[in-house]
Amino acid sequence: MATWNNRSISSKGGVSHNITADDLVGLSNMSDYDISVNKSATIAGQDCNVNLGMSNIKTVRQGQAGSLQINTNVEAVGDVTVTLAQKGSKVGGDKQDADRASVKLNLSDKLNIDDVTASVEYDVPSQDATVNLGYTNGDVKLGLKSKVNTSSQAASHKATVNYSGIEGVGIAVEVDQDIAGKMSVTKDRYELRVPFSKDGGVNADDVQLRMTWSQDL
Repeated sequence: MATWNNRSISSKGGVSHNITADDLVGLSNMSDYDISVNKSATIAGQDCNVNLGMSNIKTVRQGQAGSLQINTNVEAVGDVTVTLAQKGSKVGGDKQDADRASVKLNLSDKLNIDDVTASVEYDVPSQDATVNLGYTNGDVKLGLKSKVNTSSQAASHKATVNYSGIEGVGIAVEVDQDIAGKMSVTKDRYELRVPFSKDGGVNADDVQLRMTWSQDL
């Protein structure tokens, strides 16, 4: 992934940038490389899909971070996802801020309500319980994520709105209970990400243009 931040330095002809050729190509920094391996397997009699990931590929082993995710279907409860991840690894494209050992249950089939999705997840190290609700109506998808720490009872909430009515373009807005979040516009491999907050509004220095690519081996 290549990222452009609007923190620029002056250059010839009045054009400003902070991207070198190496940054643009992204081949010079091994920390940009992630490896992911998917395999079907049978574990304790259950048909499973196993994903093994390694982030921050470097020669220095201390910089690496691994993840293991197992998806299966248990007749009594439905789809189950078990995730074990080290701090710094990526799960579903999201970088993990802390070690993770979680179990997620998909409740959509149990609810059996058209256009509504739901799941609940519990993470052992953080003692966080997370509930996700989603609703889709045409080109608009609404989401609500509530997280409660079962030890301190501290809670946080986040709402998302995704719009896909423009062909080939994705528009998403994410905002938390403090009215801080980000707006994203995606097209093919590119994403324009604009963070914002209630007090600071939009800071141009925080705007990012991101490009993502992958290589199948």
